[in-house]
Amino acid sequence: MGKRKYQKSLPKGLPFKKSRLPNDGNANVNPFESARASSAKSPKFHAHNRPVSGRVNPNNPVKGAGSALKRAIDNRRNGLKLAMEKNKKAGSFIDRRIGESRKSEMTEEERILARIVRERSRRSKRIDRFSLENDDGGANQTLSLTHGGKVIDDSYTGKIDAGDVILSDADEDRYGGQLEKADTELHFGGGVFDRARKKNASNNPYGPSGGDINETIGDRYRSRKDELDDLIMRKKFEKAQKAKHKEEQNETFQDMDSNFKELAALLSFRDKEKDKKTQLEAKKLGTQSTEDKEMDDWEKEMKGYLFERKVKATDRTKTSEEIAKEEAERLHELETKRLARMNGDFDNDDLSDISDDENSGRRKKVKVSKSLQHNPDELDSDEEESNELETRFTADGLVYVDSDGRVVKKVGEDEGSHDGNFEGGVEPSSHDDDDEILGASEDDASVDSDDGLSSGEEDMCLTSATLEAGTKIKGKYLADQQFEGKGKWYKGQITKCYTDEAGNTRYDVEYDDGDTEEGMKPENIRRQKAANDETKALAEKKKKMSQLQEKRQKAKDKARTEIPYVFEAPTTLEALHDVIGTYAATGNDASLIIERIHKANSVRLDKRNKEKMQNFCDVLLRRFIGVGDALYKAGNGGIELERYSQLDSLSRTLYAMAQDSPDSAGAVWLRRIGIFQNAHAKRLRDSELIGIDDDEYTAWPSTGTMLLLRAMGHIFPVTDKRHIVITPSLILLGQIIGQTPIRSCSDIIRGIYCSSLMIEFTREAQRLPTEALSFLAGVINLYSDDEEISVRSPVPSFSSALKFHDVKQLRKNMIESFDDETEYSLSLERNKMATNATPVAILLSTLRLVEKSTDYFCQSMGDAQREVFDQMTKAVLNLNPANKRSKFPKAVTHEVRMTAEALHQKLKIDEARRPLQRRSAAKASEMAIKTLAPRMEDPNNYSMSKDKGKTRMQAERDKLRREYRREHKAVSRELRLDASFIESERRKQKDLADTKARQARNRNYAWLEQEQATMNQQVAQGGGLLKGGGIGAARSKARSGKVGIKKGGKIR
Repeated sequence: MGKRKYQKSLPKGLPFKKSRLPNDGNANVNPFESARASSAKSPKFHAHNRPVSGRVNPNNPVKGAGSALKRAIDNRRNGLKLAMEKNKKAGSFIDRRIGESRKSEMTEEERILARIVRERSRRSKRIDRFSLENDDGGANQTLSLTHGGKVIDDSYTGKIDAGDVILSDADEDRYGGQLEKADTELHFGGGVFDRARKKNASNNPYGPSGGDINETIGDRYRSRKDELDDLIMRKKFEKAQKAKHKEEQNETFQDMDSNFKELAALLSFRDKEKDKKTQLEAKKLGTQSTEDKEMDDWEKEMKGYLFERKVKATDRTKTSEEIAKEEAERLHELETKRLARMNGDFDNDDLSDISDDENSGRRKKVKVSKSLQHNPDELDSDEEESNELETRFTADGLVYVDSDGRVVKKVGEDEGSHDGNFEGGVEPSSHDDDDEILGASEDDASVDSDDGLSSGEEDMCLTSATLEAGTKIKGKYLADQQFEGKGKWYKGQITKCYTDEAGNTRYDVEYDDGDTEEGMKPENIRRQKAANDETKALAEKKKKMSQLQEKRQKAKDKARTEIPYVFEAPTTLEALHDVIGTYAATGNDASLIIERIHKANSVRLDKRNKEKMQNFCDVLLRRFIGVGDALYKAGNGGIELERYSQLDSLSRTLYAMAQDSPDSAGAVWLRRIGIFQNAHAKRLRDSELIGIDDDEYTAWPSTGTMLLLRAMGHIFPVTDKRHIVITPSLILLGQIIGQTPIRSCSDIIRGIYCSSLMIEFTREAQRLPTEALSFLAGVINLYSDDEEISVRSPVPSFSSALKFHDVKQLRKNMIESFDDETEYSLSLERNKMATNATPVAILLSTLRLVEKSTDYFCQSMGDAQREVFDQMTKAVLNLNPANKRSKFPKAVTHEVRMTAEALHQKLKIDEARRPLQRRSAAKASEMAIKTLAPRMEDPNNYSMSKDKGKTRMQAERDKLRREYRREHKAVSRELRLDASFIESERRKQKDLADTKARQARNRNYAWLEQEQATMNQQVAQGGGLLKGGGIGAARSKARSGKVGIKKGGKIR
């Protein structure tokens, strides 16, 4: 065969090649969405700039590129947004301009074109409406005015013809004496109406077509006026009739009201006050009727509703996935916070979970010095001034004199040169005392003090720091001019700091009283001490910082000792034990860790967690068995371990995991049940090799396994006809109860527990647990006084039970160990199984379980309940509690009697049963197969329909039901979409408003901070902008008598 030639030309009927299809860019567009609507008609002629319904405009970004679904959604959202913007707004208006309501569907060019077309059509109508030309006029027709049927032109004289004169006699003129007709003719006659009437009358060869030939425009006007007058009169008459009817109705009501008073006088009404008093007395005496009591209860309940908290539902019910996501986010947030505290990062941490109760009772005592207690705004008193020394010139030279005139010392002498005896007996004060005195006054300083510093003040000679301009200081006024450089200190502020030619620091100071001094030396300046309020504020701030540090340290320590909030899911039991051993100190901590592992790795958060959570579920099952086995060996474990609480927490976690992923949980549980069955089969094989002397061995499942089977009924439904987990578990329980040999009393307790589990699993579904009932009958037979009956057992588990001494002596041990004051109950703990009360507890528990079984299953057995409970009945009757050799205690005998009576009553043993009867042979009509006429389908009209094979009414009903469902789903979907869009728009508007408010608030805060900063700068610059002193300083000096001019360091 030769090569196939490449065909360049396409066959007929194929307009394009596949590689050159038009609109190749929109290949992914759904053709059903971009196609024209079925109701839209294709245009016959394509016109420029004419919108066509259903046509896709490629130049229109709204109608062109998008799909029909997208355009519909956009239109819906635009309508919702517009309605949302108009909601709760006053003074709104609707934009009626052409194209504004369809802005999303029309482009700007289409809107402009539509407006131009409308405007042109409007203008053309206006011109035609007021045109003076006639409809049938020609080009040569001229316009003219008429009066009295005559054209007003050059020939018009205005004279009245003889026929137009209105005579007094109505019959002689052509108007018939009708003035209105004459007025209309004279004003409007001779127009189009008259010409058309005359023309039609003359052109018709058969005479007038109808009506009066002599009818004029006046007659036509008269007839129309008569019609309008008649209409007005009719409306007035109807209005008068309506008013009359209303008046008659009011009179009737008034008559009825007046007559009702006479009727009311004949009626006898009950006295409500008397009835209330009667009801109160009956309520106090307790003689109320049943209806009154019910009414009182109803009123109390209704009044109680008034005080209940009213809650308005705002949020919808959250799904399980949303709840799991919120819980996981909460745990991750707490874990992030814990790690940040461990690392000492306390940003955005309010420490609300750290209490400071321990520090609230401890308050550190702050020692306040005398200088701090002094109010700096107070003026020095006269007593303080009197303690200051004064320099005087005497015969011995310059000396210091106190306020009493005594000479203290000479000027220039040191204190150490005196021997302790001073003139006048006055001991000069030390420098420390001077400092104390100086500290008591902040305005003045003693002249005999070398430094004059008080507490909290610094001497610039001792510090190398340079003070800045604006610093509050105390300066020694004109110290160079004072004697030996001593003088008084005055408050002021540094206005300038500079360095002289020699390199020494100098200050310009402005005092509070307005005086200034330039070039002051650093030794003559000291910094003012902090004010009392500032000191307290600093102390309070320091205290708060100390408390904050303590709380942070507590938070840090707590974070280090706290259990983490997020864990990775362990895949082995050893890994889980390592995590618990690292972080848990009690059993509750271990349960908390397991719950956090599940919440942080739930399948509802991410489907990819399914595999690791499946492994974690198997780990929890093994953990459950381990805790149950420890419960058997060591009990609950006290407050620290709380093994029962651990099992409850594990059950809740396993239930939550089964709800998260039922398929995975069912597979894990089914695999574990298979492991239980294999282990039980191995124990049964081993039991044949174990001797009778081994008291510790048992072939029954462990306590943890039985407790896990008990939890299974709370995790999975037990009423299903066939369940992937419950059905194999019931088979396993029946195998354990029927085949496991009994070697001790503990084995009997385990068997009773398994029987109770089987009864609980089957009672709701009304399935008959034959193995459990047979086992209970065998346990009761063990307490019989006849050894042959004890050996007789319906299940193989009791075949070798009498070989063991404890089992054989059950009746004897029960009689000997019975105590009336003891409450007997069974337990799965080993130390409680080995007590002397165990035989009594086994018998009593078995009897109670028999009564419960009859209550559960008697009603569903029909007439077969006697056969079902026959073994139990015989076992109870064979107990023989009144045997003289082994007589039961009275309490046990009473329990046996109550059980026998319950069986006798519920099984209806005294009632005669219906005797058996021979059944008659079946008739031919009963044996015949019922035949039905088939409903044939017409093969020509066959169609695939859901209503096939139904009657007409049923088909219509199902069709309406399906249509209703579709509409309901569509409406629900639209409501959900609308609600989602409205909520998103509301949040956007809320965020926009909050953002604007926040920006405005930030601008205000910035302006306030700028103003405060400007004021602070003005205060810091001192005399440049703000000055102290003024009238206030002058008044204070006037009160103290210190008004004068400074000279020589004194005021006079």
